[in-house]
Amino acid sequence: MSEENIKVAPYEFIGSNAAFVDTRLTQADYGVAACKARIPASQEEHRCMRDSVIRRMRLSAGLEPAVEFPPLKPQVTNPRNIDGVTISDVVIETLPGLKLTGNFFTPEKFSGKLPAILCPHGHWTTGRVCHKATGGVIMRCMELARLGFAVFAYDMIGYNDNNDLPHRWAKEPRLKAYFDGISPFGLQTANSMRAVDFIASHPDVDPSRIGCTGASGGGSQTWFIAALDPRIKVLCPVCMLSLHFMGGCTCEEGPLLRARGLTSFDIVAAAAPRPILLPSVTGDWTNLNPDYEVPKLKEIYKLYHAEDNVESFHYDDCHNYNQRTRQHVYAWFVRQLQGKDMGDIIPESTDKVPAPEQLWHGGVKPAEPTEESFNKAMAKLKEVYTASALDAGNDFSGWQSRNCDILRQMLESSKPTVDVVPRVTHGSWQLPGGEAWAMVVSRRECCEYITTYRLRPADKKECDSAVLFPVEAECMDYFNDGSKTAVTDELFKLNAHTYLIELLGTGISAKYMDNPGKAEDDPLHEACNDSYFCMRVQDIITSYVMIKERKYKKVTLAAVPQNALPGLAAAALLGCPAVIDLSGVDESAWNEKLNYQALMGKLGGLKGLALLNVRQNVTFCGVTGELKEALQARGANVSDKKLLELL
Repeated sequence: MSEENIKVAPYEFIGSNAAFVDTRLTQADYGVAACKARIPASQEEHRCMRDSVIRRMRLSAGLEPAVEFPPLKPQVTNPRNIDGVTISDVVIETLPGLKLTGNFFTPEKFSGKLPAILCPHGHWTTGRVCHKATGGVIMRCMELARLGFAVFAYDMIGYNDNNDLPHRWAKEPRLKAYFDGISPFGLQTANSMRAVDFIASHPDVDPSRIGCTGASGGGSQTWFIAALDPRIKVLCPVCMLSLHFMGGCTCEEGPLLRARGLTSFDIVAAAAPRPILLPSVTGDWTNLNPDYEVPKLKEIYKLYHAEDNVESFHYDDCHNYNQRTRQHVYAWFVRQLQGKDMGDIIPESTDKVPAPEQLWHGGVKPAEPTEESFNKAMAKLKEVYTASALDAGNDFSGWQSRNCDILRQMLESSKPTVDVVPRVTHGSWQLPGGEAWAMVVSRRECCEYITTYRLRPADKKECDSAVLFPVEAECMDYFNDGSKTAVTDELFKLNAHTYLIELLGTGISAKYMDNPGKAEDDPLHEACNDSYFCMRVQDIITSYVMIKERKYKKVTLAAVPQNALPGLAAAALLGCPAVIDLSGVDESAWNEKLNYQALMGKLGGLKGLALLNVRQNVTFCGVTGELKEALQARGANVSDKKLLELL
């Protein structure tokens, strides 16, 4: 293809222009910006927002597709009476590999059904057995029981008797687990869901009167479960609600949870118009509650004429769930769930609280989680979380539709496609066989940077068909006698125009992949940011939209093996004609930095994406083994020809 008039200048011009640096590779979000409260305009809009919040939480928790919980078989043992309160030990197998552990408190003497309160404990060092000046979990449970409540205090993952899994996971096992939809956030959410099931089904409890309260990370668990389960009638998240800090632990920040801008305020608002009490202080991130979060939340409750259901108090104090706070909370719960007004505070007893040894199961401090216990639990959990990934049953089209919807939620870009701009940066130049144009493509208001070359065969100035061809290397490898010019020669022979595009992380953008602005080792990275895989899928969709706007009747996506995974995802979301080359591609491809995508194991990985593309206008090539058998069993178009022969 060497000719004197073929120059590298167009490519060099694009690559050297600082105005076209793709900022997706240089910026990251870790939920530390101060956010605005989203206020719906009507009850209908609020209900839509609530449904969206619940979908996002369930997705992040690995509960879509649904996880099948085993029958609830709580083991409630060793009842003992301490200072007028009966305390029992509780163990429930939430899922194979996951247990729910804690203590159940009731008054020693009572009649009838009791109102009940769940007490997730937050990040106090000793968890549910904590008793210190800033946060007395034991005292809270004892006092509430003396006041006539059934109380269930349960462990977070990795605390006390819940000791198979640690609370914080190293990066490698964390990402491996996230791929299959397993996370500290998801496991704790599953445990909270089962905690509601346990307390609502207990014979001594009135299931119509259930509340929940916790501080800090326990506050997060309070609003998570309240948003998901309407059986929580009243909620009191203590010292947690903020629009300038969302939570600093992976138990509060599940994969993809915040990547679309979801805030804690949105989650709390999902519980409206149920009564809520919001204690806050000057000495932590709830410092602005009286001036911002509480008034904004009342605006939402006002849609239901229930602004009085938002109550709060604010102290000049540190991050806490201390005695002063607890005494207000006792009075509020008595008023809300027992219908008795005992004033603004109920003084706390001076009785001693039980020692940790009286609450730990077996009376001794539980052992710490081990690598062996972690691996054993994770193996069981993976089997459960991915069990339904490829189970389409007899309704294959329904399975495809449901999983495509989940895939769309997973890969929905944090910035929507308003419209697409082909920012042409150089005129055309002649090549043997046709003409080429260089351009940069992006969505408006998005600083993405998709290097694109349009190829037009010499005898096809007007054409109804186009091919979208994400390249495997730099676009210039396809010109100037580069390593891929033979491919360009074949593309010029097609009865179509071809658009070569560089996906994010290849070509010009490859040099930005290790930019320090994206601290990918941060444990919250997967919660707050789009993955590279998501961005690459978006590049294909953006380019496809741009090409379709040029009035081609047919646009075919051609995915080479290096881009097969994003190609499969984009083709499934677009429903477009496609030829996918899977030569040498297997499940290990997800381990590559550009391909990793949290939760993809929930959809069956490579095989699941391929099955989503079984339709008349998609052809697979280079497929072997079990994947080929699975595709053919569903009637897929599987060819022995090469990709370029199928275009």
